Amino acid sequence: METTALSTSLIRAAIAVSPRSLSLGEGLRAAASCAVVVAVGSLLQAPILAWAAIAAFWTCLADPGGPNRDRVRALAGFALLSGAFAIAGAAASAQGWPWATAAVFLCALIGSLVRVYGAAARQIGMLAVVACVVAVDHHTPTPAALGEFAAAYLGGCAWAMLLALSIWRIHPFRPAREGVATVYRSLAAMTAGLARLDAGAAPRGWVLHAQRYRHAVRSAIETGRATLDRTLRGRGLAAPLERLLLALDRAERVFARLIAVSDLRQHAPGSGPQERLALRRLAMVLYRQAHALAAGREEEAPWRRSLDRLDRLVGTLGDGPVAAGLRAIVDQLHSTGETPEIRPAARRSWLAPLRAQVSWRSETLRHALRCAVATAGAVMLSHILGLPYAYWMAMAVVLVLQPSVATTWPRALERAVGSVLGGALAALLGLVLHTPLALTAAVFPLAIATMAVRSVNYGLFVFFLTPLFVLVIELSQPGTSEPALAWMRALYNVLGSAIGVLGGLLLWPSREGRQLRPALAAAIQANGRYAALAFAPDRDEAAIESARRAAGLASGNAEAVHGRTLLEAWWQRDALDAALSIVILARQLAGAAAAAWLHRPEARAGDTEFGRWIGAETAALGEALRRGAALPAAAPPPDGAREDPERSRLLQEVLLLRAAAGHLVPVQPGAPLHSGARLGQDSDR
Repeated sequence: METTALSTSLIRAAIAVSPRSLSLGEGLRAAASCAVVVAVGSLLQAPILAWAAIAAFWTCLADPGGPNRDRVRALAGFALLSGAFAIAGAAASAQGWPWATAAVFLCALIGSLVRVYGAAARQIGMLAVVACVVAVDHHTPTPAALGEFAAAYLGGCAWAMLLALSIWRIHPFRPAREGVATVYRSLAAMTAGLARLDAGAAPRGWVLHAQRYRHAVRSAIETGRATLDRTLRGRGLAAPLERLLLALDRAERVFARLIAVSDLRQHAPGSGPQERLALRRLAMVLYRQAHALAAGREEEAPWRRSLDRLDRLVGTLGDGPVAAGLRAIVDQLHSTGETPEIRPAARRSWLAPLRAQVSWRSETLRHALRCAVATAGAVMLSHILGLPYAYWMAMAVVLVLQPSVATTWPRALERAVGSVLGGALAALLGLVLHTPLALTAAVFPLAIATMAVRSVNYGLFVFFLTPLFVLVIELSQPGTSEPALAWMRALYNVLGSAIGVLGGLLLWPSREGRQLRPALAAAIQANGRYAALAFAPDRDEAAIESARRAAGLASGNAEAVHGRTLLEAWWQRDALDAALSIVILARQLAGAAAAAWLHRPEARAGDTEFGRWIGAETAALGEALRRGAALPAAAPPPDGAREDPERSRLLQEVLLLRAAAGHLVPVQPGAPLHSGARLGQDSDR
């Protein structure tokens, strides 16, 4: 399959819109935390309280959700870290731009390194660096002015924490409920997509279905699992969480059987309209289950009736393999299951993740240095040129610069476009709002919109954030021209985005192409281990479940790395086509293995030898691809492998994987590489 046919969809995925992530509740709470402080500052004629409003808004952005214990830790950590960075920036600015540049460099380095502690820490570190670069532009010539600034900033953080943790709390189980509900929505979408495919559809249709849905479901399962783990650590095994654990375990099993049904429908003859009707009804059952989970309700009578109707329909489908797969899914939905074993997370020193990054080979360390140099450079440039409000340029660098080039430029594009459009909105508001009361009233809806769309799309977030900041600055510095501020912010954001892209390209760039070949090797080996276990004589269900999960994660990672590499090095067409073929074939290998696992309840003669052959062949292929070595000679398959339909399918997938891998590594020692091998060579540099 040619990569050019997928480039549009990959770019669309890089600049994603997720309407279901809209959160009006968080928007209202953030708006209250910000607008109340703005109103108080306007009434008291205390411009310094604008910093309290900004700090309160940033604190809401840093809120990770989930159990209160985790939230308290995260919000307190943000208040301390960002407060220290902001005070350091404000104090350094009073000493001149060389000191300010040094302070920004150090804070950006530390703030970027804290990403090793996870997604919540990454958000906290990034916002703390933003606080530093904004504070650098706030001059505090005396200790009293610095103390007033520190009190306002930390007071704003404390007010937002009080509002979020006591006055206006979020239900502690809601993130976990929504995480598991998202899994069922993803399964329902996958099932509905499968119902739209005819049994005789072109292979491309089945490939695109697998690409679109399997990675989405696996990602949803892993996200739901992580959210549940965090909630369990904070709340213990309460009854609502036990139901969610059971639902997530059931979803994992339904997913495995749905993959098998997809493979069987593609290859088994006789798939008819009744099977498509059953799939549509199954999608509706899964959607209703998702709705009940999100609402925190027990399985309702309508859902039970829908499941019973589906059960009766599946019973009329006969004894074909697809019907058997659908019956297995219905059985899983009927089952109550047992609560999965909960293992406490292993404790380790909080310094251990940082120690692991003390190496120039560390991508995290290189990104931290890249961010520190680019951000400090933007601050130094703005001070040398004497630009007003130029902290917007440095702030854009912090928010745009990502660990790889492939993820930096889509973010830069979103920020530049969002800033220009947001600047136009701010200019329009400046023409119609002339009093402090009117400006204060406009802050509230803008804060709601900014927080509500922050997980929907980054460009939309910047679009609403731009006029919000412009109006807050106008309230803190009366008499400033809003249209001038708006267009200045838009210009600085465009310049900062350009600096961020250049920093990603020139400062120790992290190329996705270097990760592609190892990711492909891991996908081949993980899917090979799963296929080998499907033919093992003892049929260890727990081992198969674990191997299937590892195979899905490895395939998803390889697909994601390929997509980012395509955005970064789209011209290396041959190598990228071969890499995409490997990802597709690895998923097809897993699908064939799932079908064999589901419909071979007992081992047959020759299964053990065939399973060992698959494991050995895929392990050798993956190792050769990882090292860039010549592919080893293919071992002959066991006798009878071509006569058995299921084994023949898997044999064909392994041989096709070998052919695709031959485009990325030499076929024999000393032979020239294929035209597409340059991308594979880059991974050794």
